[in-house]
Amino acid sequence: MLPMKALRIALGDLLAANVATLAAATANKIALIIAPFGLNENYTLADLTLATFTGSTPKSGASGAQQVGIDPVTGEQKITILAPVGGWRWECSVTPGAAETVYGYCLLDDTLSDVLGLAELGNPVVIAEATQFLDLGAVEITFVLTPMS
Repeated sequence: MLPMKALRIALGDLLAANVATLAAATANKIALIIAPFGLNENYTLADLTLATFTGSTPKSGASGAQQVGIDPVTGEQKITILAPVGGWRWECSVTPGAAETVYGYCLLDDTLSDVLGLAELGNPVVIAEATQFLDLGAVEITFVLTPMS
């Protein structure tokens, strides 16, 4: 059965305000991933290799209800994970011993134990020197027009 639009929209609205997942009182975190991976909903943190360069510490977003709305171009519902002061930007402050290639990022709970979402970068980014940085811009979870049947 294909759920109707009202049900699909309610799903995103409820999730964006759910204190057990996206709207936790202690903010969720975003971490950079430095090993190739494919998108799969069964990943755990043990399956991922997080960045280790100086300045790559996972960042906490804003706690509480996240932003949710409909993209007028695609019609898809999106939840924007609220960014910390300074945004979703990581800057290397000490030249690493070995370059690290960032392939994507993950949304984690505040304890860094549960992976809530994964995203691959369109083009991997190599961090090889101090002052090099990666800025993700807006971090969004997209509910496609037909998310389930």
